[in-house]
Amino acid sequence: MSAARVVLRLTDVEKRYPGVRALKGVSFDVQAGEVHALVGENGAGKSTLMGVAAATIVPDEGTVEIDGTPLHDASPAAAQDLGLAIVYQHNSILDDLTVAENMAFAMPAAMRPRLSAARIWAADHLRSIGIALDPLGRAGELGPAERQLLEIAKALVRDPKVLVLDEPTESLTAGESELLFERIEHIRSRGAGVVYISHRLPEVLRVADRLTVLRDGEMRGTFARGDVSPEKVLDLIVGRSIDHAFPPKRDGDPPVEPLLEVAGLSGHRFHDVTMEVRRGEIVGLAGVEGNGQRELLRALAGVERSRGSATVAGRPISLSDPARAQEAGLVYLPGDRHAEGLFLDLSVRENASVLVLGRLARRGVVRNDVERRTVAEQIHALAIKTPSEETPVQSLSGGNQQKVLFARAILGEPTVFLAEEPSRGVDAGARLELYRVLRGLADEGRAVVVVSSDALELQGLCDRVLVFSRGRIVRSLSGEEVTEANITGAALTATGEYRREERADRLAGLRRFASGDYAPSAILALFLVLIALYTNAQNSSFLNQRSVSGMLVLATALALIAFGQLCVLLTGGVDLSVGPAAGLTVVVLSFFVGAGAGGGDVALAIVVVALIAGAVGLVNGLLIRWAGLSPVLATLATYIVLQGVSLLLRPQPEGSLSTSFTGDLTWQFGAIPVAFLVAVVLAVVGDAVLKRRAAGLELRAVGSNEERARRLGARVHLTVIGAYVACALLTMLGGLILASQIGIGDPNAGRSYTLTSIAAVVLGGASIFGGRGSFIGALLGAMLLQEIASATPFLGLGQAWEYWLPGGLILGAAALYAAVRRTGAVQPRVA
Repeated sequence: MSAARVVLRLTDVEKRYPGVRALKGVSFDVQAGEVHALVGENGAGKSTLMGVAAATIVPDEGTVEIDGTPLHDASPAAAQDLGLAIVYQHNSILDDLTVAENMAFAMPAAMRPRLSAARIWAADHLRSIGIALDPLGRAGELGPAERQLLEIAKALVRDPKVLVLDEPTESLTAGESELLFERIEHIRSRGAGVVYISHRLPEVLRVADRLTVLRDGEMRGTFARGDVSPEKVLDLIVGRSIDHAFPPKRDGDPPVEPLLEVAGLSGHRFHDVTMEVRRGEIVGLAGVEGNGQRELLRALAGVERSRGSATVAGRPISLSDPARAQEAGLVYLPGDRHAEGLFLDLSVRENASVLVLGRLARRGVVRNDVERRTVAEQIHALAIKTPSEETPVQSLSGGNQQKVLFARAILGEPTVFLAEEPSRGVDAGARLELYRVLRGLADEGRAVVVVSSDALELQGLCDRVLVFSRGRIVRSLSGEEVTEANITGAALTATGEYRREERADRLAGLRRFASGDYAPSAILALFLVLIALYTNAQNSSFLNQRSVSGMLVLATALALIAFGQLCVLLTGGVDLSVGPAAGLTVVVLSFFVGAGAGGGDVALAIVVVALIAGAVGLVNGLLIRWAGLSPVLATLATYIVLQGVSLLLRPQPEGSLSTSFTGDLTWQFGAIPVAFLVAVVLAVVGDAVLKRRAAGLELRAVGSNEERARRLGARVHLTVIGAYVACALLTMLGGLILASQIGIGDPNAGRSYTLTSIAAVVLGGASIFGGRGSFIGALLGAMLLQEIASATPFLGLGQAWEYWLPGGLILGAAALYAAVRRTGAVQPRVA
């Protein structure tokens, strides 16, 4: 082994954060064909060290070599190009992309398949590694375990020289974990090196050839697997000898009278569940993932809809929403602390006290001294490692973040504590401390209900375990019956294996379409036709050639500006300056293409407005990416400046445009303006770029989650700046069409387009948070808004209806799209 090639070497790595030395001169290496485990408590420095290896974290000192090549360019893309792939503990899945697009985007640009062939390519790779995921399914619709499988698939598809697995089995079933171990064996057999990070010592000692212990950012030793016992490893991890047992269970029988009673409760994945939990009991809910136990717990917390009845201490309670459940004494600890539990940008104090602010307030004002004292008591009681209660919770280790959630729950004074995966992502030492907290709550006379995918955890912690299959309780284990073998056996013999695949029915394609990007376009097209037919029935002049061509020209101007707005909205930004930018285009043209202007004047005018537009887009992008201003603030400032420049150049409307110039821009093919046909072509080409070209994929990836996209090698700054430049240039084109309609240099011509362009894009189905949208949808949204504006006079409606109708449509569309996408989500099933 000593002569083997070293595929990853980190030497004397130092990393310092304010007040913390996260890594203290750590050296670590991985040899070809070996699995080298990295173990330690949360906060020991494991993820930081691998972040340095993956170039997502820049070390203060030290070097990194991948397969003998120094990593000089500290960028994730450079590490990936050298052959390093990483499965992050906090996944890097891009929710707005499909499974196939996520896998394709994880590949280096030179190795990335054509997006038009990505579905078949992804299906082949998923099949080869035994993972059943729908390549066309949107990643945001996957459950935690499916997301973990996708993360693993993304790493394996790169055929890496070094594979880093950071807590890879936290969300996996036993069968899926076995499949992963088989893949690890295959990877090492072909000469790659594997770094395996896990809190699960049995797994580590099963798969690792060597293991290295980190504690407090320092190396505590590297050992061959056969040279160290689990007890020794655990002592090195926590730095002290600890009791390996679970806290003792209660002596004697619990009180006969139940504290929590559930009767005939049904919901998504569970049916007609009747159960009770007594004071002082810890009751576990077990079963193969997907059989309803997790959904039942969330329903009790009011997080998921249910029907049936429940009582706490004999009092009927409402499970209609989380607030009512909490008022009844049901306090919920979510299984995904980042997605549902923590406010990552807020402090430890703010996260811990959020449930009890009313209790800490006097006349509606929170007493800061009482709040700090209350939180400090919990920090001390739970041994939360934090510099202070004002430290942002996102800077804490995973185990300490989990303790903050426990602190919140305890301060909520639960009568019934509902804990979903209470020890997920928590190291061995912290895990035992949390078990003691749960047992302490039970000993105080409260009831505790736990959902866990770890049968050994349920055995050691619970007084009773209820095993679920196909949404029902099929076995109740108590006393000596609560063993890992009985829990696992009852789950597996009662049901078939959980299959993560799309439901094979004739409506599957319809569901996918309903949750996709083009369902809003279909709805808008229907509205366009219905409004046109109704208005023409009331006034037959509405669909004559002159009216239709006029509508389409104005819709073209709005559509082009909306295309630009969509570019920045896809990145998660917004451009408020598009209205004045379009108006400035009209004003500038009025100086160049007046009466008698020739072809040279027109060409010069277009070059000038294009240069101005490019400069505006570049300024917006630089203000946002390098000056650090928010998109709203940066583009609002640009809005004011551009409007001021327009008024300076033309204090009032003047400077008529050449009729030959405006006539060229409004030239028609029958009733259809050629400019509109150009907009249609741009929409089709734009969507093709979004779906089938690397630039479009990167644009959507950045908007889906900027930090995850950066970790995967996206050029975030360049992508965002490019989006704002594209927005400005498309706005300029819209300004040209607007100028052809106005025919004079009006400084106020474009101001309304800021809001209407956003409205068109939102009506077209784009997400205001980024990552989703279509140019065809934006085009149809612009057409619908212009149709409404044109229809109101024909229907004899006042001008106010031009605002009321679009406003109502936007609100209705937002609700409709959300509902359609929820019902369109493809759910996995239990076989």
